[in-house]
Amino acid sequence: MERERFAEAVLESLRAHGVTDAEYDAQEFCVRHSHGEMLYLSNVFADATAAAEEEREGLIDHFVTAMTSGDAVPEDWSSARALLRAVLRPVTYGLDADIDPVLLTRPAFPFIHEAVVVDLPRTRAYVTEDMARGWGVEADAVFAAARDNLAAIARPGSPDNLEILRFVDDGDAYFGSWLLVPGWLASYAGGANRPVAFIPDDQTLLVVPDEPELLEQVFGMVEEQYRESARQISPQGYTVDDFDRVVPFDQLGPHPAREPALRARTGLAATEYAVQSRFLEAKFERDLDLLPLCDVEPAFVATVLFQELGGAPVTATIWGEGVEYLLPEADYVHFVEGDPEDGEIDLVCTVPFDAVVQILGLAPLPGLSPTRFEVRQWPDATALSRLREHSIDMGE
Repeated sequence: MERERFAEAVLESLRAHGVTDAEYDAQEFCVRHSHGEMLYLSNVFADATAAAEEEREGLIDHFVTAMTSGDAVPEDWSSARALLRAVLRPVTYGLDADIDPVLLTRPAFPFIHEAVVVDLPRTRAYVTEDMARGWGVEADAVFAAARDNLAAIARPGSPDNLEILRFVDDGDAYFGSWLLVPGWLASYAGGANRPVAFIPDDQTLLVVPDEPELLEQVFGMVEEQYRESARQISPQGYTVDDFDRVVPFDQLGPHPAREPALRARTGLAATEYAVQSRFLEAKFERDLDLLPLCDVEPAFVATVLFQELGGAPVTATIWGEGVEYLLPEADYVHFVEGDPEDGEIDLVCTVPFDAVVQILGLAPLPGLSPTRFEVRQWPDATALSRLREHSIDMGE
């Protein structure tokens, strides 16, 4: 379905709901109406594209009904507090729509942020930094209230219940967010197996025991569901450490199913950096800057490569001589020199990213998530010598 046709269908539905002043903004992929109010279309367009043709009209009508319902976010903290819910979203959520004002978020897991929504009768409104200031409370108070409200609806389990558990959200249960409730996933621990949870999209929570053969199958199934979802969250598995904290499964060390866990880790990194790269490239082309996110001059937006080292999936990026970069935080950096137009490229060295940061004194750019580092000059001879000392052979 083309974006323009979809936008026209939304406009028709708006007119049927009595909104006669709506206009389509193709550049922002949104509809503006009633004194500058904006309806961003990216998410519902993705839902409609993935749905059967006979379901699209209903999706559009539901979207327009929710957006024009008149459900208002409470202006006072005492009224808003009980309506708050914590949600998990990819770190690039909202970039494609260039959402403004800034959403209230904080890191939850690698490449995953915790955000907060106001649970209204017919829709959800994301809490912004401006909303929190208007309520007169600190961000920590907003997140704490949202988690407290989740804890009131999350149903804990027990080790005896740990089997293949699938929770499918109808829009009110916030199943995927239950991982944020302290002790919830740990309630399934303590038996013969460790619990592993998956949140491939914003409607699905899957909890399984860490049986190797089962986990390999589940990682494959989740990867496919994540890839095909219109509202994807993560292909990774999450479990609990010795302190009952929720952590990515690959961080717990050796396990027969660690290879698919590492593949999910690298897949999430590559996906999130790809989304960010498209946004940054378009922003540079349109505005020649990244304001208000980050005050930085245009540079080449480097990508994340999916590679293998010793049979294990890893991420890498390329730093070429004579090019200014915004480098992603990958596992390794390939330093190359030569003329790519002539096809003459020589690998100088491949260095773990942590060593590159330490040797060259790189610092992450503020305001960009996922993290990027600004590099404007090729390392000098002394720095290159030190980098070569840390070089590894990837066997390729």
